[in-house]
Amino acid sequence: MYSGPKVTLEQVLANRERRANRQREWINSYSLPLISFTINMMGEVKRNKISNVAFDQGYQAILDVCRIQDIPVVSIEKYCSDTGSELLISAGLSSAEEVKHAMVSIEDEHPLGRLFDIDVLDEKGIAVSRDNFNLPRRKCLICDNEAKICARSRAHQLPELMNKMSEMIHDCK
Repeated sequence: MYSGPKVTLEQVLANRERRANRQREWINSYSLPLISFTINMMGEVKRNKISNVAFDQGYQAILDVCRIQDIPVVSIEKYCSDTGSELLISAGLSSAEEVKHAMVSIEDEHPLGRLFDIDVLDEKGIAVSRDNFNLPRRKCLICDNEAKICARSRAHQLPELMNKMSEMIHDCK
């Protein structure tokens, strides 16, 4: 469940830069709100059974919400590498704020939503944040603290986090 190719911090940072470049290219090409989806995967293995199941479920949830809320999918592309799977979607005829609200509903309501990282950028490439709407920040997988606080302080050990993620995947089947 946890096995897969290990990645270094340098690989993760280089991939983050590639993603930002792809996002800029998409914004320049389409001038539409952009959905960027990845999985919050702790540890040095970013692609494994947990992340694959979570990604597939998140991918489907995004497409379902776009269909239900009449958010047109103008273009879609999926990338897979050792650093994880990624999805980009240009969302037509919708405001970035509408798209962000729809994506927050997935993160907050889907059984695996806490594992999802769904970013929305407006047609100028500016990230639309939960803070823009005074929405609560994401919670930690383990406790009730803000996820960023626990992540920065390394409040929880990797095995504890991986066990929680595994439980979430198992419970979602």
